[in-house]
Amino acid sequence: MTLAVLLAGLAAVPGLPSPAAAFDEQAVMECAFIRALSMATCKPPEEFQFMGVRDGTYVYNVHFGSHFTEFYIQVNENLAIITSKSWHGRMASAEIIRDYTNGCIDLDMKPAPCSPLKNARCCGK
Repeated sequence: MTLAVLLAGLAAVPGLPSPAAAFDEQAVMECAFIRALSMATCKPPEEFQFMGVRDGTYVYNVHFGSHFTEFYIQVNENLAIITSKSWHGRMASAEIIRDYTNGCIDLDMKPAPCSPLKNARCCGK
């Protein structure tokens, strides 16, 4: 029996979950980080610009206060730490929840009272 026939037979078995669609985890993570930044700063998510990854740290730029400011997100396993020089040592953190079945990433954090968003969930296509 060939592998293709075996896989086709397994796909037809009722009750088995369908395989998860592949998604670009990096792009979905960048989206979820923008939403988390919006929740932490009360800025609309569309104002954040992803600048890239430097030494494993995600860098975003936004007009904050009276000037453009960089925000940094460091990932440590399932924890995202948000910092900025303009915050003078203050930090925010969020638990990263990866939903591979649905191709989504959630960042579990409490939004600031002024936040335009209440969740930081993004899904791939």
